[in-house]
Amino acid sequence: MKPHFKSFSVRLSLQFMFIMTGSVVFLAISFLLFTRSIVEKSQEEELKKAEDRIFEKMEQYDHDDSVTPKFGGTLGSNLEIPYYLTYIVYDSDSYTLLATNDPFLPFLPNTNKKARHYFQKDYFFDGDLDILYYAEPHTNNKNHNIIIAVVLNIDNNQASALFASLPRAILSMAIPILFISFMLALFLTKKTIKPVAKITKAAQSVTIENLSDLLPMTGYDDEIDELSKTFNSLFLRLKQDFERERQFSSDVSHELNTPLTVISGQANLLLRWGKKDPKQLETSLNAIKTEAKTMQAIIANLLQISRVESGRIKPQISEVVIGGLFSWLAEEFKAVAPDAKINFDITDITLRTDSEMLHQILTVIISNSIKYAGENCSIHLHAEKRDGLVLIEQSDDGPGFTEESLPHIFQRFYRADESHSRKIAGSGLGLAIARTLCNALGAKIKARNMIPHGAGFTIEFPDD
Repeated sequence: MKPHFKSFSVRLSLQFMFIMTGSVVFLAISFLLFTRSIVEKSQEEELKKAEDRIFEKMEQYDHDDSVTPKFGGTLGSNLEIPYYLTYIVYDSDSYTLLATNDPFLPFLPNTNKKARHYFQKDYFFDGDLDILYYAEPHTNNKNHNIIIAVVLNIDNNQASALFASLPRAILSMAIPILFISFMLALFLTKKTIKPVAKITKAAQSVTIENLSDLLPMTGYDDEIDELSKTFNSLFLRLKQDFERERQFSSDVSHELNTPLTVISGQANLLLRWGKKDPKQLETSLNAIKTEAKTMQAIIANLLQISRVESGRIKPQISEVVIGGLFSWLAEEFKAVAPDAKINFDITDITLRTDSEMLHQILTVIISNSIKYAGENCSIHLHAEKRDGLVLIEQSDDGPGFTEESLPHIFQRFYRADESHSRKIAGSGLGLAIARTLCNALGAKIKARNMIPHGAGFTIEFPDD
């Protein structure tokens, strides 16, 4: 069994856990920084306003010596700045303290129109100096360079204390978020991939014998169902391929048995005594030659059927003039069966198909008519368009099909003679090849008996 940490659900849950926790922490930190920037901006504005108010107060003192504060004193109780703010005013040239409400504040330097954080460890005997301040230089009416600094004590600032404690709070929240997100992701992942596990189990049980057993479907018509459909389609195609191979092997072994038996019998006959009898020797050799040709024809025909059915031989589509094809066939069969009469309609109907395959189909059914209706038979070829189809029809004036043979004539190795033997030459594969080629071309081939007698075939092509 594979280690548990290699489980897909566990790995996916771990990924979800880190992504979820990281997202929460990121959002929390972003919110913290954003909120802190707003608070600091507000504090800076408050410090600037207080600094402006103090400068106005200092200008009043500069114009009215009667209200000038004592050296290092305060600016009075009517300064109108928040009680929690402290300030210091000093001469920046002589570093002389002019006014303050907190004698413990150091001389704070200019902040260049920005609020600054100032920290000095162990500044007080019982603690550190931790402040946010805003300092701006001015020139008073006495042409003295002064600096006014307004201070917010961060140590006693609740907002600052809150911001300082938030990182620890976020870190402590991350641990339960990790656990909760992992368990939630594990539950959802296992529930999600449960159909996949069923598909895997079903696929593991698939063999050549049960390729038709379909993989389970969830019924949601989602990606998992699409996966099942894909595998089911694959299995069905594999089954068809196996069935073709089985059929091919069965057909070869079945049909080659007769010629091999004949060849073996004639060979044994020659070995025993026939080689000393010239007449028997010639008879046996001719029989062996004939059966060898039959075997070659059977194998070639079966291979063609197999290649067409498996798609290794693909139709080469072109424009075919049916009347020209009829004329070509009539000329060909003059040399093969000069006594047969082949009549055909002069037509300019065209069809988009594979001309070679269509030629082979018509050659097969015409040969079948000559074989069963006799070399003096009359054959008629006809083409027409009807009901969205292009119909090619062939008929002869022979005896036609028996009622019991008509449903089976397109089966492999089926012969319409009563004994189903080799009285009539052929492998019994001609019409099977014709049907296979029609399937490859997207056509249908049908057989029927003519009135009053004769056999007929109809090939139906869709009129594209």
